[in-house]
Amino acid sequence: MRFINKLGMGVAAASLLLSSCTKDFRDLNTNPIVSPTTNPETLIVAAEYKLVDRDFEWFYDNYQYIMRWMQFVAQDPAGSANNSLFGANSNTNGLYNDLYNIIGRYTSQIQSLVDKMSAEDKAKYQNVAAIAKVLKVYAAWRVSDANGSIPYTQAWAARDSSMFTPKYDSQSSLFDVWDAQLKAAVTTLAANAAGQVSYGSAEMFYNGDAAKWAKAANVLRLKLAMRLYKRSDVKAKAIVADVIASTAGIFTSNDEEWKFISSATNFARSGNWNPDNGSSFVAAKNIVDFMYTHNDPRLRVFFKPNSYTQSVIDSLKNGGALSSGTTYNPRRYVGIPSSPDAKSNAAYSRLYTRRIYTITLGGKTSQVTYDTLSKVQTRLFDLDQDGGAGSGGQYTQPIASYAEMCFILAEFTERGVNTGGTAEEWYNKGVTASLRAYDKIGATAKIIGYSALGAEEITTYLADPAVAYTGTLDEKLEKIGVQNFLNLFKSPQEAWGSWKRTGYPKEGGILPFEPFMISGVKSTVPRRWILPIPSNTQENIPNYNAAISDMQKEGAYGQANDLTGRVWWDM
Repeated sequence: MRFINKLGMGVAAASLLLSSCTKDFRDLNTNPIVSPTTNPETLIVAAEYKLVDRDFEWFYDNYQYIMRWMQFVAQDPAGSANNSLFGANSNTNGLYNDLYNIIGRYTSQIQSLVDKMSAEDKAKYQNVAAIAKVLKVYAAWRVSDANGSIPYTQAWAARDSSMFTPKYDSQSSLFDVWDAQLKAAVTTLAANAAGQVSYGSAEMFYNGDAAKWAKAANVLRLKLAMRLYKRSDVKAKAIVADVIASTAGIFTSNDEEWKFISSATNFARSGNWNPDNGSSFVAAKNIVDFMYTHNDPRLRVFFKPNSYTQSVIDSLKNGGALSSGTTYNPRRYVGIPSSPDAKSNAAYSRLYTRRIYTITLGGKTSQVTYDTLSKVQTRLFDLDQDGGAGSGGQYTQPIASYAEMCFILAEFTERGVNTGGTAEEWYNKGVTASLRAYDKIGATAKIIGYSALGAEEITTYLADPAVAYTGTLDEKLEKIGVQNFLNLFKSPQEAWGSWKRTGYPKEGGILPFEPFMISGVKSTVPRRWILPIPSNTQENIPNYNAAISDMQKEGAYGQANDLTGRVWWDM
């Protein structure tokens, strides 16, 4: 893993990104900007960069919808109302186009370039091609995860075979294709044949380190297996067993996980990165209550304390706004209900207004405003917030974390798979890794006033009855699901996927999921994006229509524009 300066990519890499407006398969496979003789080391920059430079996805997909659907955040009563909480803005689902225009386009071209090399040169570029394949599989899986059937096996074939109307591969077939491709990549990378060309510093995650990429590919196989489990527990368990037996290994600590850490200068700065830029949300009640009640150290990383410090209370008392008998409440983390109907509940009325006080100090009368609610720690997402650019800090984006891997293995162990450890061991490792990872994320982002994680906090948290690995099988699975969900706070798309797969958080559960009530009617939380209709051309409409029809036959997909429908893996 390495740092990258957003504005220091180089002219060649920057020019590759200029083609991102391409809409159809004919154009994206024939656009001359991607030269047939481009160096593979140059192509990797644009592909990897687009995996992490996702400000539109944060603003439209995550801030506006997914983080609200998952009840990480809720509508700020002081902001403008979001009347389409369960709709979808036309700017959502942007990774779909970025997969075809950039990520898959350039990783496919890397493979194409290697395939056309002499036998001698091709042998030297095995690792280069394998790393590109892992990136391509990850991006395609992320897109399919919320879209269902997508073009994949034929999607980028037009340059070499004039295939301008690629078929849509079903999700059921894609899981087999992706696992086979990842397994082959692991074999290649673990062998690390002599004389291999390396991406080196052009590759932003692992500097081209084959051994680390082999581990990342194995962990991605585990993620796929977890999604596959309900459809085929036999296949899923076989994948896990194969990964555990792999000589390439898996992550052993947070230091090995697949993540991006920016430079301290030009990445994640203002604009769409800013959660306060029209998003209008605050912390949601249930997650704040759970984390506060059970002393979860990540609370101070996820959310800000409210305005009522001891000094504020003293000032309000001295200024006559509060009675002299008013006592300071040390609880400064307060969330708001997620359900729109809660606004009419008198019990929460004090949360829906910012209090304006009139105080008189030193003979001068003035008005001051304070907020009871907690906001999100905006510096986790936008380094220009809370102190601005001069405060430094670095942005972190997990892609496949060690903690998530541990939770996956804990669950598979409970389901009877030999993972090399007990479920409790994997679970405790996962919780500990998540606490430590977010501690580092918070410190690296330079959250104002951040206090470092103490070892005793980990011990206390693991011993809490709502966290400790005790109870029935169902209770243990719920604890795994809840802790993995919390761990995915910085990866909302995957938290959404985890919730769909496990049902955790659930209504009435350890971490309660609040029903969304609108005018007395319970609303259904969306479960997928609308599969984009091919644009700029009608050539591939028949394949698109066939994909929709097939998905309607094999699951609970529903109508094409039904966000509450389910893709194949989501049973």
